Amino acid sequence: MTGNPKPARVRVADSQINLRPAEPEDRSRAREVQWAVGWKEAPTRHRTWHEADADWQSRRYYREIVAEVDGNIAARVGLEAFRQPFAELIDLCVRPEYRRLGLGEMLTRECERQSAKRGFRALFLQTELDNCAAHRLYTGLGFVPTAYGTMLRMVKLIDCTLLTDFQRKHPLTRYNCSAAIDGTRACILEWHAYITEDYLRLRLEGGASRLDSEGIGPAITGCDWRTGQGERALDIRFTSEPVRDIEPGHHVEMTIAATNHGRRVERGVFQLVLPPGVQIASPATNEEQVFLWQAEPGETVRQPVVLHVESAFDATILHELNYGSVPVSVEIYWERRRILLNASLPFAIPSPVD
Repeated sequence: MTGNPKPARVRVADSQINLRPAEPEDRSRAREVQWAVGWKEAPTRHRTWHEADADWQSRRYYREIVAEVDGNIAARVGLEAFRQPFAELIDLCVRPEYRRLGLGEMLTRECERQSAKRGFRALFLQTELDNCAAHRLYTGLGFVPTAYGTMLRMVKLIDCTLLTDFQRKHPLTRYNCSAAIDGTRACILEWHAYITEDYLRLRLEGGASRLDSEGIGPAITGCDWRTGQGERALDIRFTSEPVRDIEPGHHVEMTIAATNHGRRVERGVFQLVLPPGVQIASPATNEEQVFLWQAEPGETVRQPVVLHVESAFDATILHELNYGSVPVSVEIYWERRRILLNASLPFAIPSPVD
């Protein structure tokens, strides 16, 4: 990619609305939008970051997008896109006098577009538990509620073919979110067919905010899929050893496990998706990071993997992010179906050098 994206222009009634990345000279006016909706002080996070350019996702990871109405900055939102698969929508604010123009929806859709363009599979946000206006906005755009603590987390899966296929086959799907029964900070996102017993369940780990997640970013670590009234059923887990404060030079053990609860053979591919600075160390001969698998009915197959954090890995950038962790993902394919699972590895975060 080269150059900055062109602003999106929309006309509402007699107003000309431009959506564009914030420029340095916009900073004070964008802060005023946040103050106008009740901020006592402008948030300090991200304020020291350099301006994002065309390859912002691979360099600085954060962008502020503003909505300009007839030359006035009327709304703003932050988009933090550090490592796939999750991007985060941050602090959507609309000036009271510019509400009911659809600016919140426009900015949210722009964040989704920017995220999908860069290969992110999910967009999430945090909002207040009693903010009904925000709840209406986001549910109308396809977000679903997940974990909650001091805040409510909402998630939209942008590119999940398994969910898309399930909802196409079961248009009366019901959604439910419940706490995992193992007592961990995890919840189960379930889409259940209304008429049959088919379902798709995803395990989402992490708290609803940075505070109650201990600074570890969200991760979808499990998938439980059933279709054809149990004819086909697959339970997949992607787990990491319980380790904290990872540093360059460390090794991390992980396991991919697939259990076939159905009545026919399932076979496919595990493909690791690793961030820069993290390499596969076992099996040492598999440079492609791809593993073939096959599971008979009732069988569980396991693929152990050892990852190596290179000595040159730079965790300093995590100091500026909402979460001090790095996601490692595995993409699972079987008979034209696909799901991406990930684990979020918490790093020791050095202070940036001035």
